[in-house]
Amino acid sequence: MSGWQQRAIELYKSGLGSVKIAEELGRSHGSVRSYLYRWRKANGMVLAGVKEGKEEKGPSISDHGEYYIVQTELRRVEITKADLYLLKQLYCEQKMTINAVCRELDIPRQDFILIKTAFGITKDDVPYLDEDLEGDIDQLVEESLERKKHQYFVKLQQKEVEHALKELEQYRKQDYQLQKIHELVSNHEWNIPRVSPIRRVRSGLMLEVPIVDLHLSKLAWEPETGENYDSKIAERRFMDVISDIVDRAQNYAFEQIVFPVGNDFFNFNDIYGNTTKGTQQDNDSRWQKMYMKGNELLIAAIDALSQIAPVQVFQIPGNHDTQVSWYAVFNLASWYRHNENVRVDTRPNARKYVEFGKCLIGFTHGDKERKRIFGNMQIEAPEAWGRTLFREWHLGHLHSEQVKEEHGVKVRNLSSVTATDSWHYTSGYVGAIATSQSFVWDKERGLREIWYSPVRVDPS
Repeated sequence: MSGWQQRAIELYKSGLGSVKIAEELGRSHGSVRSYLYRWRKANGMVLAGVKEGKEEKGPSISDHGEYYIVQTELRRVEITKADLYLLKQLYCEQKMTINAVCRELDIPRQDFILIKTAFGITKDDVPYLDEDLEGDIDQLVEESLERKKHQYFVKLQQKEVEHALKELEQYRKQDYQLQKIHELVSNHEWNIPRVSPIRRVRSGLMLEVPIVDLHLSKLAWEPETGENYDSKIAERRFMDVISDIVDRAQNYAFEQIVFPVGNDFFNFNDIYGNTTKGTQQDNDSRWQKMYMKGNELLIAAIDALSQIAPVQVFQIPGNHDTQVSWYAVFNLASWYRHNENVRVDTRPNARKYVEFGKCLIGFTHGDKERKRIFGNMQIEAPEAWGRTLFREWHLGHLHSEQVKEEHGVKVRNLSSVTATDSWHYTSGYVGAIATSQSFVWDKERGLREIWYSPVRVDPS
């Protein structure tokens, strides 16, 4: 009998419980409780009060050298010391569940419970037998650390394999989505006027088609907001604008068409339905479906516009769709990489400039610059500023037409074809006419025409 075992018996006789004794001796509660149980058993203190026909809570343990026999009035279980040692490692050190340990050791669950009860094994117990603790403690600690290192590297390898499999699955999903977009665009037909193939001209005219703040996948309910809105309504409104533009443009000869993408074209930015800053939105679609439908619409629009004149495409990140609109533009760059009539700018900067003769048009969403917008163009495009006379900023964000002019530049907030959602209605942002504006620019004379494309009133 070791010193701590003798002291444990003395403390037990003085009236202390196993928890207090373990604290006093600085040993694990499981080892103290297990030893005291065996001591009480050897001294006939356990079986008193056991009901006939019931298995006593404290089974007897007999040591047979290489193995133990755990026995009750009802059952008898043999376990080798090597298996008991492994059981404690799995259960106490690796924190495996009871079922997992039983599978690993190929033992019935009831046998595990019997062994666990007999030896007082708990989750926070040390992964060693009592006789091991009487030896070199430092050596046991080193062994535990080595096992933990091994477990760490095994789990790390498992995580690396899982991560690689997830990446592979993502690539497969991307391939599937691109194929699906191709099929949707190829198979879908919209009522867009057909025009003859383009003939490059030097007319001195440029068409700008900025359909801002579509908010594809936004959900609005007429009893709550005054009008309905969802992905199908957004699709119809967007394609109605494109159809109207193509129809009007047949009487003009344009040198080029500017088609900004973004400006809250999509209603949300992540897989949870939140905006770029994390604001939850009312949506009618999953993120994959929204992205696929958005690409379908953008490709259909560019295909139609590119029949009129070469199309220049770039991203204007909105506060709702900063990331997802850039992904869409990058996809457009891949889609049209062999098309000489479509040029896609994938630069990620928030403000873009188009210089056309004496005209300089700046594009940004308008949610961040505020009054600073009146000074950005001169700083960021000083040479183009010096060469031009007609200078404007075209912004989205406000969903309504507003124009201010200061310091030689006009700032024009553009109207939107979207509907009023719950937040805007509750906040009192109502009454703006749902329409889209397109602009005809003359190289020498500046802005000549604004084409308004009001949306059809959707039935409730």
